[in-house]
Amino acid sequence: MSVKDIRVIIPAFNEENSISKVIEELPELVSEVIVVNNNSTDQTAAVARKAGATVLTETRMGYGYACLKGLNYIAEQSKTPDIIVFIDGDYSDYPQELPKIVDPIMEGAVDFVIGARVKSLRE
Repeated sequence: MSVKDIRVIIPAFNEENSISKVIEELPELVSEVIVVNNNSTDQTAAVARKAGATVLTETRMGYGYACLKGLNYIAEQSKTPDIIVFIDGDYSDYPQELPKIVDPIMEGAVDFVIGARVKSLRE
């Protein structure tokens, strides 16, 4: 599979201290970073925008609502991306490891990958 379009959705609530680091450390193979600001009371949206992200606002509180807002934004675009990745904005996921997640999809081995922080849950 020749993947050309990878979009990353980052649900974010009060992540002004980490969001720019997450965005900046995403590999260059990412074509768009979408930060969904979920009622942050800090400068998350401004910091994310300054770091180059597309910033959306979701006023309904909750991780799921933020994820759906990002997916709805993508669904409204004229071109569907090849891969969509969800990553946390607090640096609990390591953005530089994104290739480990998308490589099996790009190689055609699988259609869907879920990362696990707990080593015993990894294959």
